[in-house]
Amino acid sequence: MRLLVVFLILATPFIFSIGLTEAETGTLKYSIVYQDPATGAVTSLTNAFVYLHDASKPPPMEKFLSKADYINRNYIGNGSYADPNVPVGTWYIRITQRKDVNKPTYWTGPPLAGDYTWVQTAPIKIVAGQTLDLGTLYAYTFGNSTTIAGTVTNVSGVPLSGYYVRAQTEPCFTDGSPGGYINQCGPAKFLSMPTDTSGQYSLNLRDAGTYYIYTSTCFPYSPGCSGYCAPACMGTGNPAPVTVQKGESKTLNIVR
Repeated sequence: MRLLVVFLILATPFIFSIGLTEAETGTLKYSIVYQDPATGAVTSLTNAFVYLHDASKPPPMEKFLSKADYINRNYIGNGSYADPNVPVGTWYIRITQRKDVNKPTYWTGPPLAGDYTWVQTAPIKIVAGQTLDLGTLYAYTFGNSTTIAGTVTNVSGVPLSGYYVRAQTEPCFTDGSPGGYINQCGPAKFLSMPTDTSGQYSLNLRDAGTYYIYTSTCFPYSPGCSGYCAPACMGTGNPAPVTVQKGESKTLNIVR
């Protein structure tokens, strides 16, 4: 089997090829920008690298930066990228641009504090001869905390104080018994402090991902439920799950 490896340090500083034919590769397209949270100004990122990690190999790359199996940069202008040489398969993905792009030895590798980074917790799939277009992606500065915060109000817009807000990785459901006993709502659960007089809450999340949001007026504790479920405290669920990226601070206002 013929093996071809080419390294070229020019305007496109990194290319890695393993002698794959067109039938064994697909195209990955995206645009990546950074929006300044203070001014709202949007800047195209022109020197970002994509990092792909085989989804069948634990741990996922977004879980604390395990080694990438494919790294490339194929910039086509206006903050856009199109790489036609991505091997077919299912991949965890991270895209990173260093905050200092003028250090060649500093281009690739795990993100460091302040680097512009985008991560998706769900794997992507590259199909032979097809194009996967991720659209416009918004990077965050690596090292920021991941939070969901907002206010809880009634339908008239009046702030509700004393409400707990809970984020969990699986939705709650009833088991059909009298009183509507519920499941434990998934293995990962995060609880806010009760809302203040302005109805405000804040959830600090360990991981990026998709969460189901519930509110209730009593601390959700019951023996055998790990402190996070009780029939009387199931509360009201947000109608749709919420996805947050690592380092993202998302606003979610809840109406009960």
